[in-house]
Amino acid sequence: MQFVLNHYWFKKNEFETDKRFREERKEDLAKERSKKILCKYCKNHITNMDDAILVEDKHTHTFSNPAGYIYTINCYQSAPGCLVAGESTDEFSWFKGYDWQLAFCNSCHEHLGWLFTNGQQFYALISDRLSQDV
Repeated sequence: MQFVLNHYWFKKNEFETDKRFREERKEDLAKERSKKILCKYCKNHITNMDDAILVEDKHTHTFSNPAGYIYTINCYQSAPGCLVAGESTDEFSWFKGYDWQLAFCNSCHEHLGWLFTNGQQFYALISDRLSQDV
């Protein structure tokens, strides 16, 4: 009988520990997704991690422009902290079928990336010009 009780106690404890671990993991993931993405230069709130999206099956891309500058960008469905400027163009677009415009921090006006549109839209923001709120 004692064996059965001990076995029951261990199984119950194992279940409670596993349940607690899963709940803590859910909380950690929720905190990670809700983290703010900030302008590296002025700390203006640009977007959130939960706005991160995949474009062409990736969140992060590396491209070069015609002048040879290489950019590593991350894609977001929205970026309320950005100010979009310039005429929309499809010249040298990194994403087939999309036009682009420049995206700047709406506080310090630093160039942070691009807004891509084709009926739908997403922001491609330069990763080394952003920081995460901790």
